Amino acid sequence: MRVELERLAAEVVAGLPSAGREEVQLLLDDVVPRPEEWPAPGGEAVADVFAMRCWVSFVAYLGGAEVRDVGRMG
Repeated sequence: MRVELERLAAEVVAGLPSAGREEVQLLLDDVVPRPEEWPAPGGEAVADVFAMRCWVSFVAYLGGAEVRDVGRMG
């Protein structure tokens, strides 16, 4: 399964402290193996997933997902 970060999402992740990057990676590691919980493929529907201090918004395509937004509190 392929997961890509949109350019701006990648910039946000790069700007996070190491603990924040790790939190986002753990959230993605939790979501990626469960494509049955993703939005319908095609890039039209956005799914938001949340952890204790971070969130990720992504769209699904056949064979993968694209992360559109990433955020972290604190």
